[in-house]
Amino acid sequence: MPYHIRAERGDVAPVVIGVGDPARARLFASLMEEARLVNEHRYPVYTGRVKGKRITVAAHGIGGPSAAIALEELRMLGMEIFVRIGTAGSFGGLEVGDVLVAAAAAAPAGGVLGAYFPGYSPPLAADPHLTVRLAQSLRAPVGYVVSSDAFYAEDPHFVEYWRARGAAAVEMECATAMALGWLRGFKTGCVLVISNVVGRHDVVDLSARFRDVFLKVVEALDITTQ
Repeated sequence: MPYHIRAERGDVAPVVIGVGDPARARLFASLMEEARLVNEHRYPVYTGRVKGKRITVAAHGIGGPSAAIALEELRMLGMEIFVRIGTAGSFGGLEVGDVLVAAAAAAPAGGVLGAYFPGYSPPLAADPHLTVRLAQSLRAPVGYVVSSDAFYAEDPHFVEYWRARGAAAVEMECATAMALGWLRGFKTGCVLVISNVVGRHDVVDLSARFRDVFLKVVEALDITTQ
């Protein structure tokens, strides 16, 4: 059984929506019917229904290592599809409140991905069919992001460097989710709400935006009623 998520098989639905912030997990749980807290140790996990579709919402914490633990354990408990709904910092082409569907990610060598794929570049792409469905439901652009392990470590040339290479935004967990999806055999999708433009300090309440995104993501998922 999982070490951190103290739940049983059956407590976690095959479809999991992952978020970094426990407060966002509570927000999404409030939009579900029959929502039940199935784990509160380390990673808050809720399971309920949205329009008859059984969904689990899990808070995976910040960064690749934390997300990797949550994903491994959710997979042990029966997860088959994982969609991250998170935030990202734009490199200038997207504004606060815009939505991006990340089809791929770039990540630094080593770190948690180096532990899983020593000596090799891991597969950093989302499930293609799921990505298309999400983009169509959200009417959002598709692009690639940079997954950074260190929130405050970017130097002044970071934005310029990645913008010149076609990246749309920076965040912290997509690369890990994508790699583990291929490794462990679950489908991964990544939906990001732009929370700031890198280099600018934006403080905006995005709760209404996240509610809308959550419901549209659920609509996009091909889930039989369970």
